[in-house]
Formats: sequence, C-alpha cells, structure tokens
Amino acid sequence: MKWGFVAFPKPPEDYLKFAVEHGFSHMEIDLFAPQQWLSRFHSTRIRNLRRQFEELGLTRSFHAPYPLNLADFVPEVRAAAVKYVERLLQVACELEAKWVTVHPGYGLGIPTLEWVKTKAMENLKRSLDRLLPLAERLQVPMALENINPVPHDSEIVFLLDSAEELGRLLGEFPSPALKVCIDVGHAEVAGGFSAFWSVAQNRCVALHVHDNDTRSDLHLVPGTGNINWQSILSTLRDDGFDGAINVELFLDEHKVAAKQYLERIWADLKGGK
Repeated sequence: MKWGFVAFPKPPEDYLKFAVEHGFSHMEIDLFAPQQWLSRFHSTRIRNLRRQFEELGLTRSFHAPYPLNLADFVPEVRAAAVKYVERLLQVACELEAKWVTVHPGYGLGIPTLEWVKTKAMENLKRSLDRLLPLAERLQVPMALENINPVPHDSEIVFLLDSAEELGRLLGEFPSPALKVCIDVGHAEVAGGFSAFWSVAQNRCVALHVHDNDTRSDLHLVPGTGNINWQSILSTLRDDGFDGAINVELFLDEHKVAAKQYLERIWADLKGGK
C-alpha cells in the first residue's frame, strides 16, 4: 500500500521535493489547473518528469479534469471528450503512469425525467467501448471514480453515485483495463464505503481520502469530520489492499496532516494484528 496525494493546485514539478520530504510515495497529477492542461505535457517535459519520478522512487497516475463528460448527450461534444482521454492515455503511457482516474460523467435535464440518467449511462458505455481497447493496448488502466449524489431537485445527474450502479457497470465491462478509484468522501454520502468496497474491491487501484459529515461532500481533513477511518483502514488491512491511498485536499499542510492522521491509525492497526 502506498501513501499518495492528488497534486494540485501547483504543477507536479513543484511537488517532487514536498513528496519526498513528507514520505509520500505516489503522486496523482490533477489536470484541471491551467499549468497542468494536457497540451502542456510535451515530450521534453514528460521525459524530464519520468526521470525525476524514477530517481525519487515515486509512482504516478493522472486525474482527468472533473468537468470532462464522457456521457455528454451531444455526440460531437462527447467525441471531443473521448479524444481528450485518448491523448491522456498516450501521455500516461509515456510517463509510465499506473492508471488514469476519470469521472464517469453526468446528464443534464429536468430531474423528474428518468431517461436523463439512462441516456447518460448509455453514452458513457459508448465512450468506454471506444477507450478500453486503447487502454488495453497501452497497458494504462482507466480508473472510474464514484461520485456523490446531488440534491433530488438538481438538473444535473451524476453517474456512479451508488454502489449498485457501479457494480452493474463493472459487470458489463470485464476488461482488465477498467479499474476503480473509490472516493471515500463521495462514498460516505452515498450509502457508505463498505457498499462501494463490496462491488469494487477486486478492481480498486486507489482511494481518494477526505472527510465530511456523511451528508455533504466537504473535503475536510480526515479526523475533523464524521467518517470512521479506523473501520475503513481496518477493512483495507484485512483485505490486503495494495493500491494507493491518495489524499485529495487543496492546502499542502492539510495533505500532510491527513497522511499523518491516517498513518497513526494504520500503525495501530498493524501493531494490533
């Protein structure tokens, strides 16, 4: 198991020293901020980054921008999103990244219309049909992230906001290139971590960790909310999880505080086994 963090808002180069100084062994590069836009990962930058990661013994992954919508209703827009992920998979291969974390997408429409989510899911599946063969060839898995539910009167509908929906999708796509990144904060406001772990355990490569009140997605430092981290880490220990636990918080001091808090729990669990 690796302790990692999602690298934002600064460029990944600015986090290399930070990672080593604070004992992180994995970095997930977030592509939302302008300095991390995919177009800026030219061949020289990729080559230099790969060398630096290797010298420091850091593994890496990418996090696609969260507004990216692989389930968009408009075919031309969806095709552009697919093309973006195709390029991202190629860059990830060149950087020797372990996986690419991707939000599944969303539908927009009147909330009482059930077909809005059904259509969005159909579109996501079309996108996966296009992308997974490439991910298999490049040997760079796509890790779908579960999303928190939105209010019932919202005109946006997130996909994979329940463990049942995630389980059904995984059952339809047995590709070894389709993995899961369980966002613990999202899971805790959508039925609990255990429900998502039960359907995705065998395909989970990473976790995103942050705390909340189990009702809203707040991105608090672990230990300052209501999530039972001892129970979650105990499950990971008992089931032999060997992926990355990535802190997903904005401030660097919060990244460090989260790791230290979770490390103490992990050490106590390992000592008591």
